[in-house]
Amino acid sequence: MIRCDDTIMRILTIDQGNTSAKAVVWEDGEPVASLKSKDLIIEELLPLMENGEFDGCAYCSVRHTDAKFLETLRRLVDGNLMVLTPSVSLPMLVHYGTRATLGNDRVAAVAGAISIFPSESLLVVDSGTAMTIDVTDAAGNFMGGNISPGIQMRFSSLHQLTDQLPLVDDEGEVAAFGSDTVSAIRSGVVGGMVSEIADCFEHAHALYGCSRIVIAGKDDRKLCQMLRERGLKIVAEPNLVGRGLLAIYMYNLNSGNL
Repeated sequence: MIRCDDTIMRILTIDQGNTSAKAVVWEDGEPVASLKSKDLIIEELLPLMENGEFDGCAYCSVRHTDAKFLETLRRLVDGNLMVLTPSVSLPMLVHYGTRATLGNDRVAAVAGAISIFPSESLLVVDSGTAMTIDVTDAAGNFMGGNISPGIQMRFSSLHQLTDQLPLVDDEGEVAAFGSDTVSAIRSGVVGGMVSEIADCFEHAHALYGCSRIVIAGKDDRKLCQMLRERGLKIVAEPNLVGRGLLAIYMYNLNSGNL
């Protein structure tokens, strides 16, 4: 692709998660528009794409991928579509025993964090349906991580797998100890997640000199607040997976793989 020096590069990233999909338009590396949808369809993308041509699209999914959706998407970006799979080249080394089963969203989130802080060891937290906590070393290598239930899954399981515990949400104060059943559940679930992240950071700091936590996901606001109260250095990046997809796309473009 031949480009003029003053031409803006426009890339679309799409992250299909377990419960929702997020599409982000990037212009020269900055997010300028986005949308979120439970089940993303092409018609929903068209308003995002009407203000100019795209140079490419990077897509990842943790669900079954609809072949017709991808083929239509490929046509909309003139064939410049990268679908993140285990065979795609990455701008980092992955030290994970089963690369084929490593979630593409985890790979992209880590790539996004490294693109922001390329010379630091990082703890990368993505709190969605599941909460993933991954760690990088200062050389930008993916060293591994943990998977546990996300906040809604924890609340739901307590309600569904017991006879009398109510369904609680995270809207409300999280105390050190609850004063009734609702606050006890809320404090146990949210406080437990915060302690889990803080414990992982402590291990990551001891092992790799981890300097900060980069966090994304729908639960990041409350988690960030409570983690900061513990004195931890937190960076919230709502477009972390999209930023990582962009970084992987540009790495492959510059390497001649696209």
